[in-house]
Amino acid sequence: MRAKPIAALIALLMLAMPALAWGNEGHRVVALIAAGRLTPAAKAQVADLLDTPDAAAAMENVASWADDIRYGRPETAPWHFVDIEIATNGYNAAADCANGDCVVAQIHKDIAILKDKSLAKPVRAEALKFLIHFAGDIAQPLHCADNHDRGGNQVIVYAAGKRTNLHAIWDTAVVNALGSDAGQVAAQLSPRITPAEAAQWSASTPEQWAGESFVIAKQQIYTEFPGSGATPAPIVLPPDYPARMAPIAAAQLAKAGVRLAAVLNETLK
Repeated sequence: MRAKPIAALIALLMLAMPALAWGNEGHRVVALIAAGRLTPAAKAQVADLLDTPDAAAAMENVASWADDIRYGRPETAPWHFVDIEIATNGYNAAADCANGDCVVAQIHKDIAILKDKSLAKPVRAEALKFLIHFAGDIAQPLHCADNHDRGGNQVIVYAAGKRTNLHAIWDTAVVNALGSDAGQVAAQLSPRITPAEAAQWSASTPEQWAGESFVIAKQQIYTEFPGSGATPAPIVLPPDYPARMAPIAAAQLAKAGVRLAAVLNETLK
């Protein structure tokens, strides 16, 4: 039986609802999808670096580590995103990643560290943990776009009777609409990734990952929120907004998992 493309999940996702967030749940989904696609060699090295016999569980457990340590290590904060102005045509390293301080450059740096076996194990293990996390961050559209609003953080909205912001909606509610359990969501998404999709997604660079996320934000997210900058008054989101956007999140999480696995398989071969 042939695997159905990830797009075939759209109808199914509309039936889902529940809890958690891209900040936690979404990152776990990415880690689990990636873990299921590791070669034996990569899986063994991941397990060794994370000091566990179970690479998949370890990857899931450290998926949000980079968020957990961010406030104690403020220099890492810019590594989680890249602000590409939606008025532009896409990622430009000189304009969008000054001094290499953005998620695109940091992914490249972490790959280089992980690949260098002359470095101390704790140094390479930290790069691995960052890489697991940043593969998810770069797939979140509002981590790769800006409309003079800090990636949607200053677009204030009301959703389900609560005041929040557009960025948080994409970090939480949109992912919540996929389901409340990361393992179940990953198990639902993984079989529907076709070999053709996996090959296409794997044959791309972090610059292209950011570019794809930017286009989604520009063409499918910001088009529903006219103007730019902080909102003068909160916007009331339609109740169905998370469910409508959930298929986009599903595709982005699947891409991130496939790409993370491809990078680890190549780097740790």
